[in-house]
Amino acid sequence: MSKDTVLGGYLINADGVRHQLPAKLNPSNSNTEDLIKRVSSAGKGVVVMRCKPSPEYGPYELEVYVDSGNFLLMLNGNDEDGDHSVRTITNENMPNDLMTILGEKYPAKAVTSDVDFVCKVFNEFAHLGNVSADLLS
Repeated sequence: MSKDTVLGGYLINADGVRHQLPAKLNPSNSNTEDLIKRVSSAGKGVVVMRCKPSPEYGPYELEVYVDSGNFLLMLNGNDEDGDHSVRTITNENMPNDLMTILGEKYPAKAVTSDVDFVCKVFNEFAHLGNVSADLLS
């Protein structure tokens, strides 16, 4: 069975108003990169890519929370035993501290400011339905 991906999300403008972005089925790499960079330039927002249909187990969704040039990537999946798992980056260049992303505290080591890295992760997920452990652990 072939799998499709759906890309969508929202941005939050300078006035704090949320703007839903149109969903795109099977986006090209450039569509994905343009959307991520659009949300980043807005300052805050979320970009989500989902597998359709969602697999019984394994990764089903990749999210990035964007806040003032910082990106928190999360690869969500279902384990074979029914548990939910989340994989993210380990950025050794960040302090062992917490950062606020979209009003919530997250480990700073799970955050990057490299938009090109974020685009690479999204494009890998779109093509493979997963992200290598070298990128997200």
